[in-house]
Formats: sequence, structure tokens, C-alpha cells
Amino acid sequence: MTARGKRYLQIGVGFGLSGLFLYLALEGEDWSGLSRELAVTRTVWLLPMVAVGLYSVVVRAQRWSLLLEYAGARRPEFEPIFSATAIGFMANMLLPLRIGEIVRPYLLSRRTEIPFSTALATVLLERVLDLFVLFLFASWVVVNSDVPPIVRSLTTVAGLVVLVAATVLTILHRARDRLVPVLDRLWSRLPGRLGERIAAIEHDFLDGVALISSPTALIRSLVWSLWLWIGIALCFSFGLEASGLTVPFLPGGVTLVTIVAMAVSVPSAPAFVGQFQWGCKLALEHVYAIDSTRALSYSIVTHLTQAATQIGLGLVYLLREGLSFSDLRGLETRASDGE
Repeated sequence: MTARGKRYLQIGVGFGLSGLFLYLALEGEDWSGLSRELAVTRTVWLLPMVAVGLYSVVVRAQRWSLLLEYAGARRPEFEPIFSATAIGFMANMLLPLRIGEIVRPYLLSRRTEIPFSTALATVLLERVLDLFVLFLFASWVVVNSDVPPIVRSLTTVAGLVVLVAATVLTILHRARDRLVPVLDRLWSRLPGRLGERIAAIEHDFLDGVALISSPTALIRSLVWSLWLWIGIALCFSFGLEASGLTVPFLPGGVTLVTIVAMAVSVPSAPAFVGQFQWGCKLALEHVYAIDSTRALSYSIVTHLTQAATQIGLGLVYLLREGLSFSDLRGLETRASDGE
């Protein structure tokens, strides 16, 4: 199968799974009741949700800046980091295959002297840190709530993934002095300049995981990650107020962000449509015994508000960068080709 064929297959699988989860979320719903629930949304509570959502992007950029600094890169100005972050997360909302995770480091490398491979390695570290915090959240939810078996299973999987990822990154970093010469000799046998390009990418990537060697850096990064996800949980908490649900404010937000994050980890269409709604209903119905229609109304209000916040901010910085959506697709392709 060609690369284009694989890409189309991945997109098809994502849309198919989103369709399945959306069907599960909407099955048997009372549409007139849903309309009534949406009509009584207390929109004043959407304002703090937007404010915290915007601040969460700032925190993401600050954490990324810290990771880049420990990767050995000269710490760039904050604005290029924030711009790349805003555009990248907007791309995840509007374009398939979550290409924002590739576009984000590419945009940063385009505007700074930071190599793409180093920036990409720090993005990988971000995902490991995020998964670790979500594992902590999920463990708290499992201990303190009567959750469905699937949540317990996914919590176990998340813990195993964190353990494996941390182990692999630690081995790569500690074995670097022995590993690099062996790999460099291997790459040198490749034709033309291909070996040199791969070796450069390899060195830059290993620079990006240097954080593993510093306990201080790890602690600081984990604190930033915890602060980030508390902020995201608050967005879900303000959604509870907007929908008038009698759910504990912060515990409810933590439970929701944990289960929704698990749901959207499955391949999906852009903006995680379907998985987001299913995750919200799973949390609200099974943990807090909220009526199905009210849970679905909550999911729609919260999802639309969070998506609009990320898309709006990303569009502002997309225009400032002088880019278009077709440019983002091109950037993703060029980054994947190692240009």
C-alpha cells in the first residue's frame, strides 16, 4: 500500500470510529428534551471556561519552553512557542490525523534555530508527562468512584504505557554514548546524504529527551503538567455550572477530563467528535447518575466552547504567521519527509 493509501486508510478509520462513538452517544436520545436542556444553558459560565481554556494554552507553551531549554536548545522567545502551540492545537481540531503534533514542532523549527527533531522529541515527552498526570487522575477516580470496568482497564493500560515509555526513554538517554557510534556507522552505509540526514535527526532527537537525566527538570515539568491538567479540568467544571448539573465542582471536572481524555485517545475525526460526547456521557451517567439527555447537553456545550476557544486562538496566530490550512497540510508533509 502506498503512503497516500495508508493515510486515507487512517483517516477512514478515524472517521469510522467517530461515527461509531457518536452513534453510541446519541442512541435513544430524547431530541426535544435535548433542545430544552440546551436552551437553559447558563451562558455566563462559558466565559470563565473560555478564559481558563486560553490560559491553558499559555501553560502548554510555558511547559514546552522548559522542555526545550533542558533539551539543550537555546531558549527561544516565548512568542514563537506560543504561536506554534496555538496553531498546532487548532490544527488538531480542524484537520485529520492530529497533524498538529507534527505541525507544531515544524512551525517552531521554521522560526527558530531549534531542530525539528529536537522539538518533536520534546512533544513526545509532553505526551508522556500528560499520560502520567492522567494516570494519577484516573487512579484517584477509580479509588473514589464506582466507575465502569472499561475505565479501570484503561487506567491499567495508561500506567503500563507510562512505565514502558519512561523506561525506553531512560535507556535511550543513558545508553547514548554507546548507542550513537553504532547507529552512526549503520547510517553511514546508506547511499548519498541520506545517512547524514538520519544521523542528524537521531542526534537531535536524543538531545530532546535529555530531560530524563535531571530530577529537577522532571519535577518542574511534572508540576507544570499537573497545573495544566488542573486547568483543563476546571474547564469541564465550569461546563457543569453552565449546564446546571449537581456534580462536585473540581472532583467532577477531574473525573470528566480523565474519562474524556481516555475516550479521545482512540483514533477519531477532527475535533474528537463522537469520542468526546461518549466520554462525557460515560462519566456523568455511570459515576454521577446524571440523566442521559442532560449529560449529552453538557457534552455539546462543553465541547463546542472548548473547540471554539482553540480554533479562534489558532486562527489569530495562523493569520499572523501568514499561513493557510493548505499550508498546514504542506508543512505536515514536508515535516514527515524530514525537510
